[in-house]
Amino acid sequence: MKVTNLSSARLAWLSVLAGGLLAGAALLWDSWRGPGLPAGSVALVGEHTISREEWLRALQSVQGDSGRALDAAARARILQRLVDEELLFQHALASGLVRDEPGLRKTVIAALVDGATAGGTTDEAATRALFDRQPQRYAPQPRLRVAALLLPAGAQAPDAALLRSALEQGQATAPLLPVTLPDTALPVSRLAQYLGGGAVAALQSAQPGQLLGPLPAGDAQLYLLLRERQQDSPHYEDVAEAVRSDLARQQADAALARLLEQLRRDIPVKIAPDAQP
Repeated sequence: MKVTNLSSARLAWLSVLAGGLLAGAALLWDSWRGPGLPAGSVALVGEHTISREEWLRALQSVQGDSGRALDAAARARILQRLVDEELLFQHALASGLVRDEPGLRKTVIAALVDGATAGGTTDEAATRALFDRQPQRYAPQPRLRVAALLLPAGAQAPDAALLRSALEQGQATAPLLPVTLPDTALPVSRLAQYLGGGAVAALQSAQPGQLLGPLPAGDAQLYLLLRERQQDSPHYEDVAEAVRSDLARQQADAALARLLEQLRRDIPVKIAPDAQP
């Protein structure tokens, strides 16, 4: 046990010592970095500097992965890698690759937007206020109890009174065909499995007792009667996380709008007259 404790202590001291050596090496490099380099930098590539902090982070990362101290040659290779990356990046910019490659262009813009809109905070009062303004936005899916009948292609539809009577009684008389549904209120997601998305979309805004149809159902036509709508009221505690996400998105949108407004002031934009509304 004593040997183990001693080994652990030695490893801890070695880690501290290695970190100090890296920092010292970076300071020494900075002290003899040569003429023409800005303070705090270890290299100048074109007009872009590679900072001592960036180099030090790279050294610490490599040393952490390798588990051993880096000698002068290894430190120089890591700096050269940073220089090579900067050379390639500048070449990519100069070649127009970032502008002309759609996927890369979108990635760069997305990263810029993320950086410009990150860092916002959503306090509890603002989150609660957003929920209080639009509570139904966070309500769970309604549950609907529906009766349905199918009219085959080419058949003549009965008048509305007969359709309603058949739907209310759940009895299909020729030429109508029954559509088997559970006699209970179902979530709209499950109801879509029986009736299809188009029928559920029509039911979303319907009121109890409303007759809907004809709605397309392949070659046939579908008639629906909304018998009951059950809608639970949302509770803030149950949806707080969703409200926070909405508020964060709204804040990010506002930050992006401010950035674009500033860029439009700083960068001239001209649009052809025939391309304007």
